[in-house]
Amino acid sequence: MADVQKKLIVVLGATGNQGGAVARRFLQDPQYAVRGLTRNVSSPAAQALAELGAEVVAAELDDVESLKKAFKGANLIYSVTQYWEPFFRPDCRAKAEELGTNCRKYAYDVEVQQGKNIADAAATVVDTLVDNGFLVSTLSNARKCSKGKFQDLYHFDSKADVFPDYVVPNYPELAAKMSCIHTGFFTTSHNILPDSYFAKQPDGSFQMRFPCNPDKLVPHLDVNRDTGNFAYAVSQMPPGKAYMAGQYLSFRDWAAAWGRVTGATITYKEVTMDEMVAETPDKPCGREVALMFAYSSDPGYDGGMELLKAEDMEKAGIDCPITTVEESLSKMDFSKYLSK
Repeated sequence: MADVQKKLIVVLGATGNQGGAVARRFLQDPQYAVRGLTRNVSSPAAQALAELGAEVVAAELDDVESLKKAFKGANLIYSVTQYWEPFFRPDCRAKAEELGTNCRKYAYDVEVQQGKNIADAAATVVDTLVDNGFLVSTLSNARKCSKGKFQDLYHFDSKADVFPDYVVPNYPELAAKMSCIHTGFFTTSHNILPDSYFAKQPDGSFQMRFPCNPDKLVPHLDVNRDTGNFAYAVSQMPPGKAYMAGQYLSFRDWAAAWGRVTGATITYKEVTMDEMVAETPDKPCGREVALMFAYSSDPGYDGGMELLKAEDMEKAGIDCPITTVEESLSKMDFSKYLSK
């Protein structure tokens, strides 16, 4: 009996957090062949992925032709774009200054263009994609969902302005095969915002300090453990739907979970955006993330959209395990914060 031909999934950012998790999950299913795209096929992460059985291919998000070539024969595509990489890179900050803009807006422009490049290239293989073959990582459109209140939450709008807002009018056939996967706050975000997550107090306790309503339910995602499971589950759903990956939990309860895991005493204090910016060493980063936390209060991190969650897919008979915040935190080492 001849082997059934495998379906080919092409995964962007295959050596990163989201893409790596997706590539590893699909490699577990013998029905799929995985082609992982990365800039550097010689990196240890790329070599490790190849050892797991993936085809690792070089591609540049700034080069549409390289993406078209990499997408050849794709039955599914997992798309993820990157705001924070151009945001933090010194050469990009220098370029932003040269252009007379700020690094936040510059990173928005880079991510939007790269997203459009992905969509333009994916449209050339729409005929080979399965019905739900364009899985895109995105976020809510802060500008629209807040009715204009949040005009410069750039790392949200840089995704939503392409997925779905560029794809739908420009490539209706591709849009018909697209699923939008929104990702929650990463449970590892404390690594870049330690002073806001775990501010040490004079009495030895800790204080979490964000401009977000302490009781607002917010989605949180263990990106490395769960993105692959979530995308794999979404691939089994009908196309044209939007999802939120992660567990909804208030930041007050997030802090309580951290306290249980570490044995430390921690409280949550809602602060102003200006206070958060002042407490963040990198001020542009402080501004971008403070806007995100404020937006998470109203209308909400999900923009107030009705998004399908893991439990909705479970109800449809599709397995979609999600790590709770407390489970995720229990697997981390917080000694560097506790010993300060």
